[in-house]
Amino acid sequence: MRSETLRMALQVVIRNPGRSLLTVLGLAIGVAAFIAMVAFGEGARHAVLRQFEALGVNLLRVRPRAGANDVVSKPTHALSERDVDALRRESTMLRAVVPYVRRTAELVRGPERVRTTLMGTVPQYAPLHDWVAAQGGMLDTRDVSEAAKVCVLGASTARALFGDQDPLGGTVLIAGRVPCRVIGVLHRKGRATSGSDLDDIAIIPVTTYKQQLGFDGYTYIELSPAQPSWRDAARKEAEQIMRRRHGYTPDEPADFDVVSPDDVTRAADETALILTALLAGVAAVSLIVGGIGIMNIQLVAVAERTHEIGIRAAIGASPAQILKQFVVESSVLAGMGTAIGVALGVGTAYTVAHVMGWPRAVSPSAVLVSALFGLGVGVVFGYVPAARAARLLPIVALRRE
Repeated sequence: MRSETLRMALQVVIRNPGRSLLTVLGLAIGVAAFIAMVAFGEGARHAVLRQFEALGVNLLRVRPRAGANDVVSKPTHALSERDVDALRRESTMLRAVVPYVRRTAELVRGPERVRTTLMGTVPQYAPLHDWVAAQGGMLDTRDVSEAAKVCVLGASTARALFGDQDPLGGTVLIAGRVPCRVIGVLHRKGRATSGSDLDDIAIIPVTTYKQQLGFDGYTYIELSPAQPSWRDAARKEAEQIMRRRHGYTPDEPADFDVVSPDDVTRAADETALILTALLAGVAAVSLIVGGIGIMNIQLVAVAERTHEIGIRAAIGASPAQILKQFVVESSVLAGMGTAIGVALGVGTAYTVAHVMGWPRAVSPSAVLVSALFGLGVGVVFGYVPAARAARLLPIVALRRE
């Protein structure tokens, strides 16, 4: 009996290919969207966390506090060279104190112009962030002490300015007025999770930056503890040194923050989880819309097959059997839509992850939830037209042609 019911359901699906296709596609898109959206959120989250881990789990960062003027009762201070000197002189737990300043600037070479991220820093910045030269070399202490007009270009910046020519020894104008000789090209790093090009960068000595472009404070001061286990203690020590320098007591809000990768990673993780939940919510709505599509199609089918229902009832089919027949038809459509949706969702997720360079983060739980939800939506929304069919009286149904 069960096989007969299933066979009849498949015959109905095959007999109405256009209607069946639209129904299946509606649910398939919902299932695929749910899987893909969750995968996008998880993939972006993992990529963000991986990038923060690449910065170094023991790296600390001193940064100006956002909105400090609103919470600090004293005049605020920019991060200065005196802050750097104090951290280097007074700290007993740091092996490196690395300041840098960053802005967007235009680089010019002949007719070629490109806007890029310009960074003024010291030689110690490169090993902290795993920057290595693919061509030429990196900044050295002599470049900084002499405020040399030299630069190291990211791969994308070098390509935009020099094309296929060798950039080493070439000259670029920074901010349209400062000529700098190219001494190196960085090894390619690819794109960040946000889509920004990590190779779209130019690095010059921090002293050159100050002399030629002006200086109103460091963007960040990065700190590397001498021992991994000293990170928390080094963070407290750095905060105490900075508070003394800026004139704040331990209980006062300060005009700076000392943050660790844990702080940034936690915030990024929480944001990514919220984004994933929002994406999943949007996709869940599309699943429900697919279920409504099944219900509408089945209601039309009941109206068109009223005479058939009357004949079946007249020859002995019970309301329960008629109900079962239409529920099975809805379930078949839901099963087909779910299967196609799972394949589309997983395929889309893997394709986007490959293009974006994200970790492949197709969640088995998301696949299972979307599959069960898709099947459940098909059955639940298919029940309404099935119940309507089961309630039709044979004599009434037979009058309709």
